[in-house]
Amino acid sequence: MPHWSVPGLVIAFVLVPVSLAPLAQTAAGLSVPDAVARYARGDFETGVRDLDTSALKVAPFTRALDEWIADGDPETRPRRRIVAAAFALDATWAATRTEANAHWLGDGSGRNPPISPERETLVSLYAQPLVARWAIQQLPAAGAPDPLQRLLWLTTVGIVEDGHAWGLLQREILPLARKHLPDEPRLSLAAVLARTNLDLGLLQTSHRRRLVDVLRAEPLLGGAGGRIPGAIRAFEPLLADATLAGEVELRIGYLELRRKRWPAALARFDAARSKASEPLLRAAANYFSGWAFEQQDHRDEAITAYKRALEITPTMRNLATRLSALLYLRNERSDAYATLDRALNARPAPMDFIITLWRADARFVPEWIREIRKALK
Repeated sequence: MPHWSVPGLVIAFVLVPVSLAPLAQTAAGLSVPDAVARYARGDFETGVRDLDTSALKVAPFTRALDEWIADGDPETRPRRRIVAAAFALDATWAATRTEANAHWLGDGSGRNPPISPERETLVSLYAQPLVARWAIQQLPAAGAPDPLQRLLWLTTVGIVEDGHAWGLLQREILPLARKHLPDEPRLSLAAVLARTNLDLGLLQTSHRRRLVDVLRAEPLLGGAGGRIPGAIRAFEPLLADATLAGEVELRIGYLELRRKRWPAALARFDAARSKASEPLLRAAANYFSGWAFEQQDHRDEAITAYKRALEITPTMRNLATRLSALLYLRNERSDAYATLDRALNARPAPMDFIITLWRADARFVPEWIREIRKALK
């Protein structure tokens, strides 16, 4: 198992007078033991919301959870492990939902970033794979998972994908997850996502500026023998699964966009619209169709596609920006202003389609966490 470390790391301990400790806790938030204890009693929102994550590092966080588990008697420890795993994933997800993180594309190369449990705080997306690795170690090593454990496995995968730790996902998380859930379609798709993201590398042109440029030249990726066609071939077997087909068509279509094969991309997006049950995926298919039409200077078709997407996601900023620009050029200025104004003033701003695709199963994590809380009750 890979080990991350920071040479020369210095840890400073600050002694707080006993008489001031309760006051410090009240001002800063709940300690880890208090937060997980509330979570275990079913007070999920308070346990997660009031945990003091402002400067909480991953290593002290998981050590405190280990101690909380050990404080139970032998009969209660298996349950405590499950609760602690759920709390760790839930709290880490909540801590990383910030505006700065909402548009983060990460490394994308598939290589593990130089992260350390002793250095990363819970508010960093780099913390997610570290916490996820700890969480799966708390799940039973043998036997078929019950519904709650299944949700924990899926949430772990989604959180690792959100942290873009594709190498960790491929090497450590998925082999264990697929051992316990051999027939889970989402894991089959996750395996292909891990492989293709490792093969294709960075999606953005500049890590510092974090810009996505689908039209950049990709001679090593897009040729007949390149890695993008190889990624398409890796996705195609998944089309046989009806639960995945809509998303797979969308992902293949997006790869065709990167190859600038507009008709092929449009055909895939048409298929995605007809096969996808998820409204977000249908909206994304319409958006990318509009984008492909724009590249061919088919403005009317692009406007029609964008409007279909806008009916589903009326405040998506990248969509509203492209549509309003085309409406303005067509002299429909009042509609253009109204479309853009609605999107720019929406709070919180929805995540754009490219980031949603890039984060994969992370879009399901909020619902999975809600189901985990129900199951824990």
